[in-house]
Amino acid sequence: MILALAVVVGLAASLVQYRGRAFHRIAAIPLRSAGLALLAFALQWPLLQAPAGPVQRIGMQQVLFLLSHLLLLGFVWRNWRLPGIQIVGLGVMCNLLVIAANGGFMPITPETLVQINPGSTLAQWSVGAHYGHSKDIILPWTEIRLGALSDILVIPPPFPRPTAFSLGDLLIASGIVVLLQGSHIAKPDAAGTDPH
Repeated sequence: MILALAVVVGLAASLVQYRGRAFHRIAAIPLRSAGLALLAFALQWPLLQAPAGPVQRIGMQQVLFLLSHLLLLGFVWRNWRLPGIQIVGLGVMCNLLVIAANGGFMPITPETLVQINPGSTLAQWSVGAHYGHSKDIILPWTEIRLGALSDILVIPPPFPRPTAFSLGDLLIASGIVVLLQGSHIAKPDAAGTDPH
């Protein structure tokens, strides 16, 4: 959710800054190996579609999820010099560290789940289970390794779809916003023409 929001914010900021040239500038961003990023997100899809339940049922989805992060790091490496990509890379590394430290899933606490699921109670969130349709495993704070990097940040109600996200997600989102500004592209000259 936060990454989709980052794309919307990035596009809006670009439209405000560059008006009619915004989409031309975004299209001119010289991304390399964009297929790596697309494949990475495709590999995450099975886990994001898996229902809640024991993590033993989603072993293959877990492997694909971990592999997706390696592909994202490859994409970051191929585009390292672009504005915003280094921020994205730091976010991917933060997420990969906490995921690897907690058995291959992003940890989230029952308390956080109560915050983003109004009306729910702590008792209904089974510790050690996969939180359905997400990358998360439910763990108490005391059992989470590198807890500061876990899904502890919350966009609460009345946001239309309350959600939790990690510091890594926030960094990735920030990098996307910077990238979508196309700041590597030369600005229009005095005549108002864009050299690109």
